[in-house]
Amino acid sequence: MMNLTPEQLAVVRQYAALLDTVEEGFTYVVESFHNYERTHGDVVLADIFTAFGQIDMTNQQSLASFFAEDEAILAEIERFSAVVDEAWKLDGKLDDQNAKQHIVENHLAPAFEAWKTSILHHLRPYVEQ
Repeated sequence: MMNLTPEQLAVVRQYAALLDTVEEGFTYVVESFHNYERTHGDVVLADIFTAFGQIDMTNQQSLASFFAEDEAILAEIERFSAVVDEAWKLDGKLDDQNAKQHIVENHLAPAFEAWKTSILHHLRPYVEQ
């Protein structure tokens, strides 16, 4: 395990919290496809896209330098691009409810969940310090 400064640990913890928030957002969006009382699914999905930008920026500007010697974490950072690729499948389809539901439920949310589980496996020792 690498030695991180208190400031770096704070960034890693905030990052992990953001990933948890995005996961909660996906839960809401998926529920909104089936429960019409969940009326803010599109707003939450837009927030998830904003969070993806923050995750990508943190990956490149912070985590890549914090963990420059940790090949496993660097590989997970690179794997986030696969999640972004899944998000791009929604391009031009946000007004098509069936296509949007299919992509989010079967591609985007599962890709994010798998990536989140994997990267947090590597970050857990830092988050739990």
